[in-house]
Amino acid sequence: MIRLVRCDDRLIHGQCVTRVISDFRIGHIVVCDDFVASNPVLKNVFLLAAPSGVKTEILSVPETAGRVPALDAEKQNVLILVRLPETALQLHQTAPSLKKELNIGPMSSRPNTKKATIYCSLTVPEQQAVRQLSAMGVRVYFNQVITQKTVEWGDIQAQF
Repeated sequence: MIRLVRCDDRLIHGQCVTRVISDFRIGHIVVCDDFVASNPVLKNVFLLAAPSGVKTEILSVPETAGRVPALDAEKQNVLILVRLPETALQLHQTAPSLKKELNIGPMSSRPNTKKATIYCSLTVPEQQAVRQLSAMGVRVYFNQVITQKTVEWGDIQAQF
């Protein structure tokens, strides 16, 4: 079953591998990113970064959307990882049966971003995507790891 849909601009990295995958008992990772899926070098980098024993796929948004029912029917826990809130919005728009939650983890501080939390900064297009997701009934929340206090989008959206 799809256990977690997570936005993390680093995709598969140390924190994701050591904490998120073990905390949620993930057996299957789906990286949903059109750019990574179309770039053989990046695709291999992320496949190599995944922990052994965890099935890992790199798919485009349309490919992921088409697989949502099958992913949700799996016996093992599935993590869908996106790099950007805009990708999460596209995925939710094209896969209406997708779990109506988005966990936003680390998003790097970049030019023209505004801090949502100490570990997450959002550009204006990212903020707009989060607003749209929320308007669609998707619960958007910020949390790096499950032991950390969760920040709900509804509690901070007025800052944006």
